[in-house]
Amino acid sequence: MFGRESLELTGRRFARILLKRNAHYPISDEYERNHLRGPNWWTSQQEHVTSWLNELDGHGACNRKTRGLGAEHMYNHFQCAPSLLWIAEALEEDPAVVQLASAAAAGLGRRGTQCAAIRRVIPWERINQLASHSR
Repeated sequence: MFGRESLELTGRRFARILLKRNAHYPISDEYERNHLRGPNWWTSQQEHVTSWLNELDGHGACNRKTRGLGAEHMYNHFQCAPSLLWIAEALEEDPAVVQLASAAAAGLGRRGTQCAAIRRVIPWERINQLASHSR
């Protein structure tokens, strides 16, 4: 039996999986249009997510002190609701489930609260299960 470390999805591996997907999906794009204000440096949630994942081994844009964090850490700490929805859509989660997660987060004020609502509907275990079909 393998230990947890051997089963953990690294940030770079998760980025490679997600880079094979479409840059835009309807539910996450709609959520971003309706709930994410201001100009952003990224052109798609794919670019946003994969850039962050590829920087997990270094200090990244957030000047993080801990390096080598895995995809699970990213998913559970990322503070952008459209990104979490995009990940689920990119990994082919049932659109009804993604829509439920979107509805759960819509209208909530803080980014962290929105992301927590999405994670209650689509937890890491489900994302990891979907990603495992792509490894």
